[in-house]
Amino acid sequence: MLGVRAPRSDEILRSLTTAVVALDESLRITYLNTAAQTLLGLSERQSLGHELGELMSPADEIVDLCQRALRTGLTFGMRELAARVGEHELQLDCRAAPMENAPGLLLELLDTQRDKLVRREAELAAQQKLSRQMVRQLAHEVKNPLGGMRGAAQLLERRLISAEQKRYTQVIIDEVDRLASLVDSLLKPGSAPRPEWVNLHEITEHVADLLAAEKPAQLELLRDYDPSLPPLSMDRNQLIQAYLNLARNALQALGHHGRLVLRTRALSNFTLRGRQHRLVVSAEVEDNGPGIPAELQETVFYPLVTGKSKGTGLGLTIAQELVAQNGGLIEFTSVPGRTVFKIRLPVPDSQEVAA
Repeated sequence: MLGVRAPRSDEILRSLTTAVVALDESLRITYLNTAAQTLLGLSERQSLGHELGELMSPADEIVDLCQRALRTGLTFGMRELAARVGEHELQLDCRAAPMENAPGLLLELLDTQRDKLVRREAELAAQQKLSRQMVRQLAHEVKNPLGGMRGAAQLLERRLISAEQKRYTQVIIDEVDRLASLVDSLLKPGSAPRPEWVNLHEITEHVADLLAAEKPAQLELLRDYDPSLPPLSMDRNQLIQAYLNLARNALQALGHHGRLVLRTRALSNFTLRGRQHRLVVSAEVEDNGPGIPAELQETVFYPLVTGKSKGTGLGLTIAQELVAQNGGLIEFTSVPGRTVFKIRLPVPDSQEVAA
C-alpha cells in the first residue's frame, strides 16, 4: 500500500521480547537488542566489540555451539544452559544460526529461568491473599483474651500495696495495650496509597541513613544505583516502610560482620504479575549472610514464619502487602552467602513520557 513504511530490521529487533545477539566470525558482539541487554544486564557500551567468552562464564559450551554453527553453516541449539554474566545468574535456551548473505551469526537466548519466575510470581500473589486472611483471623483470635488480661492486671494492681509490685502489673498493662494496638492495625483494611512523584533513590537513601545509624561499625554498607531511573508516582511512606523491613531483615541476618548492598535497576520488557511492562524499576537489598533456610523459602511471606528467635514473622508479610498496594511485588533469591530481596515496581507508559 502506498504511503505505508515497512519497519526497518533494527526497529523489529529492538521490539522483540526474545534476546538476540549478533556475533562476527571471531564471536565478537556486533549488536544486541533491548531484550538481550535486559537479559544479560549489559549495555551496548559494555558489550560491543567484546568476545562472547569474555562476558559469559562458563563459556565453553556456548562458544562451542557458535563455532559449530559458523563451521558448518547449520543452526544448532542447546537447552538449560547455566551461565553467569556479571552479577546475573542465568538459565538459557540458546540457538545459534549463521546469517544469510553476511558473515557471522545470530544468537537467540530464551530465559527459561524467567518463565519459572513468572510462575513464582503467581504463587507469591496467591500467598499474599492467603496471608492477609490468616493475619486478620489471627488478630480476631488474639483480641478477645487481651481485654481479659488487661482487666485482670488492673484488678491485681488495686490489691497490691508495694510500688515495686505495681510496676510489674503496669508492665503487663503496657504490653497488652501494645499488642491491642498491633491487632487493631492488622484488622483495619489497608489504607489506600497516597501517591506522589518521587525518585526511588530518595527512598533508598532515607533507608540507608537509618541503617547507617543502626549497623555495627564492622558491617559494610554499599550503594549500587542506576542513575537513569525515572521518577515514580507512589506512596513514599509505604515504600520506605517496605524497603526498611527488607533492609533490617538483612542487617539482622548479618549480625556484626558482613556486607549489605542497596541496589537499584531499570528492567526493560519485564513481566510482572502476569503482565509485560516496557519498564520496571527494582529496589534491591543484598546481603552475604547465611541465607534463608531451604525449609522456609516457600513460606517466607506467610505471617508468623521466621527463622529468627526474636522475630515476629510479620515484617515480610507487611512489606509484601505495602508493595502490592503500589502495584508491585517482592521477589527473592537466597543461597548461603548471597540473599537478594527485590521490590519490583511497574512504570506505566504515560509515566515514562512524563519522566
